[in-house]
Amino acid sequence: MNRFISAVLLFITHQAISQTIVLKNINVLDVKKLAVKHQQTIVIKDKHIVNVGEQGSLILPEHAIVFDMTDKYISPGLIDSHVHHATDPDGFDNDRDSRKRLRTLLRGGVTSVRDMGGDTRALNSLARRAMLDQIQSPDIYYSVIIGGAEFFADPRTVSSAKGMESGNTPWMKAVDDDTDLDQVMLMAKGTGATGIKIYAKVPGHLMNKLSKAAKKYQLKVWSHAYVGPAKPSEAIAGGVETISHAPDLAAEIIDNYENWRRKNIDPNKEQEKRSNNADAYTALLTHMKLKETILDATLTVFEKRKNASKNNEKRYQHAKMLTRLSHEKGIKIAAGTDAFSDDEVQLYHELTLLVKDAGLTPFESLQAATIHGAEVIGIENEYGSIEKNKIANLVIYHENPSEDLSALNSIAHVIKNGQFIYRGADPRLPFIPAKKAAGTLWMSGQIGNLPGTMALAGETIDAQMHQTMKNIGYVLQEYNLAMADLTKCTLMLADINDWSKASDIYKSYFTTSLPTRSAFAASGLALNAKVEIECFAAF
Repeated sequence: MNRFISAVLLFITHQAISQTIVLKNINVLDVKKLAVKHQQTIVIKDKHIVNVGEQGSLILPEHAIVFDMTDKYISPGLIDSHVHHATDPDGFDNDRDSRKRLRTLLRGGVTSVRDMGGDTRALNSLARRAMLDQIQSPDIYYSVIIGGAEFFADPRTVSSAKGMESGNTPWMKAVDDDTDLDQVMLMAKGTGATGIKIYAKVPGHLMNKLSKAAKKYQLKVWSHAYVGPAKPSEAIAGGVETISHAPDLAAEIIDNYENWRRKNIDPNKEQEKRSNNADAYTALLTHMKLKETILDATLTVFEKRKNASKNNEKRYQHAKMLTRLSHEKGIKIAAGTDAFSDDEVQLYHELTLLVKDAGLTPFESLQAATIHGAEVIGIENEYGSIEKNKIANLVIYHENPSEDLSALNSIAHVIKNGQFIYRGADPRLPFIPAKKAAGTLWMSGQIGNLPGTMALAGETIDAQMHQTMKNIGYVLQEYNLAMADLTKCTLMLADINDWSKASDIYKSYFTTSLPTRSAFAASGLALNAKVEIECFAAF
């Protein structure tokens, strides 16, 4: 794994060549105003959106790469506000499998995730590589877990704290009335965490103290709706900024809620009846609205479990009702799944449930997965909407997902940090990127086109050579290989006089010994490219 990490990061860790991209005639989904702005032009320079305006109203920069996006729609990059990718880094969440899941998310338009608890040693590594675009992954913002000492007997926390004592690590910390909270938050900050997650076994009177201590050190404050013994109202009053799991708002009504939630013991019948009465939540939801607390509903995880038992079905009924009531009250909903898959984007399912079961419109569900998610993380000034000076994390669709969420499956392009994302084989081409056979990866020739497009990265050999090498690296990542695994490459140059410059750039992508290589001049390369490189790699 270490060889893979050190080798794969090299192909992207080069000084980026400045690049300006123009998307013209595109329909912009304004997730703040819930409106479609038709036939817009977006100008992206390097990683930032530098201009947005009506088609024809902007002066286009010289030497820009211009794409006509007529009839296409564009949204901000999607944000999953509740994931877990490092609960057991030596097992199910090992680096290889986690990278595969994260790659699936990015290719599906998810450009940021909030990881709600795990081993921050693994999360920090993944987050760093994602931030630097060294792996195909959404940007990762993660939490440390705060709870009462009793909670840290949970086997999940033991896995996440491996090598140390669960409840006594900077990322898994037990607290009580005597805990030095300043020290807790400084240690949390040192892990690279964005926020704290107050998980379980914390009394109500500690919620405010934890919130104040976290905010003192610029940490976001997140918690479960039911922390236990603290009730939802105590978390909200205590200053928690985002609460997770909509059905657990019922803990405000049902005493000894943990018995029902964790032990499957039926609640008091009278309290269960009250918990299904919308009027019983008026005061709680009014308080949430007043405090501007965001609800991370996580319908997906409860919907998937609803058939496991009668009580699970009841909890999903609570989830639907309480998310709907929160939305009707004007409380901001964030789209978090608390679920993942190796080959599916679970966030699409969450948005579908928000519409089908909680009464949001498709556009409102996109709002939950963009600007509201950015507000949860605290990155709304740079991400979450399509505006001048924001980071260019974008998803381009053939159809309009603000009218019909099935259009989420019509992605044409994903852009992260201003760069087009490689999304696998291009169905328009008469070949595939690579094929595994006899212990060898046989790779098709790569040119310096922006992934998923028929546009070259620039006119110079420098720009095209760097993009070509990156494109090779993207294909290798898909097979869990790296530049160090290449055994033979062949360079085809439109102008043999570019040999020296091309060779210097080529060599800079290797840290170990070079593969064998041939090079020759060739005319008529695809797209009039200056270079094409064909390689083989060994497993």
